[in-house]
Amino acid sequence: MMREGLGIRRARVGLRAALTVAIAGGAFSGCDWVDGVCGDGECRFSERSWSLIESLAHLPPPDPDPANKYVGNSDAEALGQQLYFDTALSGVATQTDALGRPSPPARAPKGVPTQLACASCHDPASGGSDRTSVPGYVSVGAGWYDVNSMPTVNSAYYKVKYWNGRYDSLVWQAMAVIESPFSMNGTRLQVAWRIHDAYRATYDQIFGAEHPFPFPAAFDDITTESFQDQALDARFRCSSVDECPAETCRLVATSTSGTGKKTCVPRFPLAGKSNGGGCDAEDPEHDPFDCMAPEDQEAITRVYVNVAKAIAAYEYLLVSRNSLFDRWVDEGPDSDLISSEARHGAALFVGKASCIDCHSTPLLSDNDFHNIGVPHPGAPVPTEADCPEGDPRCDCVTPKNCQPWGAFTGLGKLQAGTEFRIDSVQWSDDPEDRSRQDYYARPLDDTLIGAWRTPGLRDVALTAPYMHNGAYKTLLEVVRHYNEGGTSEGVAPELKSKHLEPLSMSDDEMNALVAFLKTLTGEPLPASLVRPMTPSP
Repeated sequence: MMREGLGIRRARVGLRAALTVAIAGGAFSGCDWVDGVCGDGECRFSERSWSLIESLAHLPPPDPDPANKYVGNSDAEALGQQLYFDTALSGVATQTDALGRPSPPARAPKGVPTQLACASCHDPASGGSDRTSVPGYVSVGAGWYDVNSMPTVNSAYYKVKYWNGRYDSLVWQAMAVIESPFSMNGTRLQVAWRIHDAYRATYDQIFGAEHPFPFPAAFDDITTESFQDQALDARFRCSSVDECPAETCRLVATSTSGTGKKTCVPRFPLAGKSNGGGCDAEDPEHDPFDCMAPEDQEAITRVYVNVAKAIAAYEYLLVSRNSLFDRWVDEGPDSDLISSEARHGAALFVGKASCIDCHSTPLLSDNDFHNIGVPHPGAPVPTEADCPEGDPRCDCVTPKNCQPWGAFTGLGKLQAGTEFRIDSVQWSDDPEDRSRQDYYARPLDDTLIGAWRTPGLRDVALTAPYMHNGAYKTLLEVVRHYNEGGTSEGVAPELKSKHLEPLSMSDDEMNALVAFLKTLTGEPLPASLVRPMTPSP
C-alpha cells in the first residue's frame, strides 16, 4: 500500500493496457474494469493480475535460522513450547516505560511478580498477538512498551526481528524479551535455576553433550526454594570468608574501591543478569551476576542462549497455512470460495490500492521498512521531544538510540551489536552465514527515519491493534489511513514515503479490501501446539 517499485508500475501499466483492449473488444461487458474491479460472476482477472495474486499464495517452509541448529529438533521444540508458556521466567513489575520513566500501571503493582510468559503477549491461538494488554495499543508487561507486540505466528519468515529490525534471529529476540525491564523482567540466572528445577533432564538430553549444565554435583538436590531456606547446610550459606567452599561459593572483593576486603558470595545466585559493571558487593543495587567468575558467567549465558534456541525452535512451528485465500487461488479465479466482495478486494490489492507494492510474497511482506505516516497514539510512546540531546536513554539530536526513528535506530543497533548476531562466533551455530549481510551493510540514511517493518498480513484479522504503535483498532481504519495517503501528524513531509499518496477509493472499495484481508486467516493451529505443556518433574 506504500511503495510502487518499477516492476509493479510496469505490471500496472500492462494491466491497464490489457484491460483497455479487452473493454474495447467487449470481452468484459458489464464489468467495471476502469476501477480494476470485476463486478459480476462472469468477469475475469487479467492474466497479469491473476499472476500477481498467485504470487501471494501458500507460504513455503521458512528458511533455516543460521543461529539455531535446533530448529527442527522435536525435543527442543517441545522444551521451547513448555518454556513459552512458563510464567516462572518472568520477574517483578517495574512500572517503567521504554525510556525508564515511570509508566501507568503495568501487569502487577511495582515489585510484585507479573506471572508473565511469552504467551501472555503472544498468544499462538490468536495469531501470536497480544490480546491482554490494557488499554490496548502498545504492549504492557513489567512496564510499558513503546510498540505493539509483533505476532509470533509466521515470525520465522522475517530476516530481521522486531518492528525496527534490531536483531537478526528469533534467538536473540527471545533473550532480549525475557530480560527487558518493561517486558518480562526476568534474568538469565533465574532462567538457569528454572531449568535446574523443572527441565534439567530434558535440557541435558538436548544440550548436555555439547554444553553440560554448569551447576556442580553439590546442587543436585538443591532447588530454588531450598536455596532460599535459612536452614540450608553450610556449603550454600556463603557467609564466612574463612569457610567459602569453591564448589558453591566465591570469594570476591567487597567493593571496587580497592580496600582489600573480601566477602563470600554464592557462586550461582538465584537471580542476576549482565549489566557490564564490576562487582561491588557493598552496593545494595549491585547485580549478583557481576560478582560471578567470568567462566561461570559465560556458562550461565550459554544456558540462557540455549533456552532461547528452544523457544525459537518452537516458534518455527507457528505458521499460518491453508487460508481461504490460498484455497481460492488453488481453485482458480472463477471459484466462489470467497465472496464477490473479497474478490473485488483482491483485484484492488494488486491494482488500484497498490498494496502488493510492499505486501508482497506469500508472507505478504517485503521484509523491509517504510515511513507511512502513522499517527502517535499517546503516552508513553516516546516522541522526538522526549529524546533531547545528551539523554543516554534516547537522543534524537545526536542521534543516539532515537527510539521514534524506527529502523534507523534498530538497524543501527543490529550493525553495532556483534555479540548476539548470526555472525557471532561464540553464540551462533553458523557464524559464516552471510544471509543478513545486506542489513549489516545498509546505509543509515533518511529513508529509514521513522520507518517501521512491513508486517505480513496472514492472520491479520486476528492481530489487532494495527501499526507498530497500535494506532488503529480495526482493519477499516488501516485501509482508510492508506486511502488518505497516511497522516502528516508528527511526520516531516520529506521523511514520509514519496509513494504514499491518496488512493481515492470509495467506501465500497475500502470495505471490499477489508473483506479480502479477512480471507488471509489460516486454519487454526493444532490444539496441542497452542497450549502449555506440563514441565518436567
